[in-house]
Amino acid sequence: MLLALLGCAPDGIALGDGAGGGTDTSGSEEAPGGGGGGEEDPPDDPKDEFGCSTLFAQDRMPLYELTIEEGDWRHLQREWRTADGTKDYVPVTELRIDGEVVPDTMIRLKGNNGCCWVGEKMQFVVAFNEVDPDARVEGERKVAFDAPYYEPTVLKNRLANWFLHRAGLAGTCTNNAELRVNGETQGLYAHMEELDREFLERNFGDDNADGDLWKYGYVLDNHEDEDIDTTRIEAFWSSYDPVRFTALGDSDEWLREWAAEAILPDGDGYWCCGHNYYLYDHPEQGFLWLPWDKDGTFDWVAYDTPPDLLYYPDGTPHMTALLATDAGWAGYLDALRELTALYGSDEMRSAYADMRAQTEVVGADDPLRYYDDATYVAYLDSLEAFVPLRRSYLDDWLASQPE
Repeated sequence: MLLALLGCAPDGIALGDGAGGGTDTSGSEEAPGGGGGGEEDPPDDPKDEFGCSTLFAQDRMPLYELTIEEGDWRHLQREWRTADGTKDYVPVTELRIDGEVVPDTMIRLKGNNGCCWVGEKMQFVVAFNEVDPDARVEGERKVAFDAPYYEPTVLKNRLANWFLHRAGLAGTCTNNAELRVNGETQGLYAHMEELDREFLERNFGDDNADGDLWKYGYVLDNHEDEDIDTTRIEAFWSSYDPVRFTALGDSDEWLREWAAEAILPDGDGYWCCGHNYYLYDHPEQGFLWLPWDKDGTFDWVAYDTPPDLLYYPDGTPHMTALLATDAGWAGYLDALRELTALYGSDEMRSAYADMRAQTEVVGADDPLRYYDDATYVAYLDSLEAFVPLRRSYLDDWLASQPE
């Protein structure tokens, strides 16, 4: 990795030393709450190896049953049909998660209204803390329900985040869930944590969760009501000289994150195409690249796409500039070699088989699914076949690269 290359970085580039070492994945203190209503989690509240809440356990597919006043439900439906993008929260009269009542919750629409509010299958964010800011459910403030028309398997977010977690990156906790509203099923969803304070605490610990979080690298997504100092983010975007911008963050982490996106591959992220990412200004490490929204992964991009392809050099200026340096390219290639060994492994293929077996019955019965039965199964088969094809291509491509 780049830390080993500091002595040979060209032109005085000191990569990776701007703000500290690698991402802290040691976990955090427990967030308050659990089961709703602001009670504290018990000290032994179970988490997985990545600190994910029990809501996102891989052997669990929670059932959310919501009762919503008819007028509020019609309001959400009208928002969806008109695609006006307001995303108003409306109250939930009653929420049950696997039969357990959760009080004082609210719901709004989710997603990009400009491209993706089509058909009848709406996407949602359910908030546990809009009424009581201290309320949490199994440690979470909000959960997202994702099922866009262009992702018929409803498994890409989950499988991509499985890979990102095991790659040592700040992947989003994800499993699947079934959603019912007023007694009618809305079908199968990717069930995900939101990128909020709990996400930052889980990945970086309580003491390092107060940095500024920039969606798309420029939209502040926390501290919105505060008068923050924008000097660092302005400096980050003011120059594409690696000597200058690598001093502002952990370039080892950047290269690892970009490599993971290229391996998947991600057809709607930063590697391709300057989209769907966060910059987090870690108090000690400086800027970190955070992956986000992985429903455009895998076969959105051809399996034989080389990982050194830069789709939009002008839209990915930091990556373009850093990979043009000897040290940057060497670090990127090291990350590609390390993470390719995980991609398409027996563990990954087994994980996908388990995800499919768990969800396929609900997916097959989903009344709002965009595709017929045969097409649904074909997409599931296609995703399963894509991963070993991609792995074989990556192995051959890496073997062609000089050591």
